[in-house]
Amino acid sequence: MSYETLYRKYRSRTFGELIGQRATMLALQGAIASGRVAHAYLFSGTRGTGKTTSARLLAKAVNCLERPPGASEPCNACASCEAINRGAALDLIEIDAASNRGIDEIRELRERVNLAPAMGRSKVYIIDEAHMLTTEAFNALLKTLEEPPAHVVFILCTTDPQKVPLTVLGRCQHFTFRRIGEEQIVRHLAAMAEAEGAAADPEALQLVARVAQGSMRDAIGLLDQLIPAAGGTITAPLVRDLLGVADPVRLEALVAALNSGDASAVLRILEELYESGAELRLIVRGVMETVRGRLVAALEAGDQPARRRLSAVLRELLVLDGEVRRHAEPRFLTEATLVRIAAGDLVEAAEPGIQPPPGPAGPAAPGRPAASPEPVSGPDASPAQPRSVSAATPGGGQLAAWETAMAGLSPLERGYFQRTTVERGETGYVVTFRYNFHHGRAILIRDKVLAALAAADPGVTSLDLRLAAVDARPAPAASPEQHPVVLEASRRLEATITRVEKVQR
Repeated sequence: MSYETLYRKYRSRTFGELIGQRATMLALQGAIASGRVAHAYLFSGTRGTGKTTSARLLAKAVNCLERPPGASEPCNACASCEAINRGAALDLIEIDAASNRGIDEIRELRERVNLAPAMGRSKVYIIDEAHMLTTEAFNALLKTLEEPPAHVVFILCTTDPQKVPLTVLGRCQHFTFRRIGEEQIVRHLAAMAEAEGAAADPEALQLVARVAQGSMRDAIGLLDQLIPAAGGTITAPLVRDLLGVADPVRLEALVAALNSGDASAVLRILEELYESGAELRLIVRGVMETVRGRLVAALEAGDQPARRRLSAVLRELLVLDGEVRRHAEPRFLTEATLVRIAAGDLVEAAEPGIQPPPGPAGPAAPGRPAASPEPVSGPDASPAQPRSVSAATPGGGQLAAWETAMAGLSPLERGYFQRTTVERGETGYVVTFRYNFHHGRAILIRDKVLAALAAADPGVTSLDLRLAAVDARPAPAASPEQHPVVLEASRRLEATITRVEKVQR
């Protein structure tokens, strides 16, 4: 007999066994008990939070043959419940949208929904990873979602609800599954380890819960790895060795070296952690958590210089966390970033109305563009080049809302507004771009930036994006699909350019 993994063995069989989704479960139980089960649901949330399990529980409760009126829990004893528990129910159809995402699969589904249930009251279709369906497949599903047969219930599960069309969202009851708290994960893992006859240190389970990042499925999977490796007791050192978690004492020493500016100590400690088998991604995350703790302490103590520096450090680490997963040389990238932080080469967020003290211009930081010089006045001066404007520049007190809006954008989106001139007008902001590409890309997110500006400054009602005039020298021709007019039309019409043809005149 094959081994049954802990995740399958301890999968929730009733709503009462679900962890961390109390509000959603109360709503679903109320709908089942009152006979107000909708014809379509959308369950969204991060991985391992119980979306598919909840969908199966809903299907089991709806089709339970022994469930009394007014009750919501399945009996887990009737033929329908047992069939669903075994994965052999004809009235529960699970579709993996990641591999069945085309229009042909949806057309086949539409033909089968009219068939009556084989045993229970309803046929329940669970479409997992629903955001992977193509646009044509969603369009084919729309009419069936809006007016399905009376015996059909659709449950769409997704980790990315933003990719689900609004026309589909409007036809479903949407429930969001939240990340599960570390304390809840620790309690559940402790009970599971006890049931399996294994002892576990609380610190070890805390580490597992932290690595799982709110996913109960990931936490149970890690516990399933640890129990046979422990040989009796699951300890914190075992968890660190098996999962590549860095020693917290060494992480504290690394952060202390960053704060003291000791770059050589940073490299030495990082090498020790790396050689001990710690994963770089987990090292970066551990440093981030330590810096965040110190930032909270600085905020509570009112230490503004420390707050500004720690905020800048945390921003650098956030960028590093995203890059280290896909970089060709993650170790060198991590070393270079941490050394730059230790050397104090950070761009700290300037306070509104506060101008940094003048100083001699130094060499540009590695990987960063050199600052543009201030415009020179006089008859022989060359025309001033556009430059980035922040709240720290003269008149920056009026541009605090602009800095707030920029902080809410992704690093890529903020890059579109580099080397621009920003001015505050009577009704809004005027942004002049130096490069055609940045101007075209900024047009695509204009509404998002305007909404952020209006939230930070209620007097803002307009955002004018302009392209700076160029000299008479011929510039390289941009591709037609990158023209600002074409980009703006594509954004407004929600169109996609599929072919470009040259028109003969």
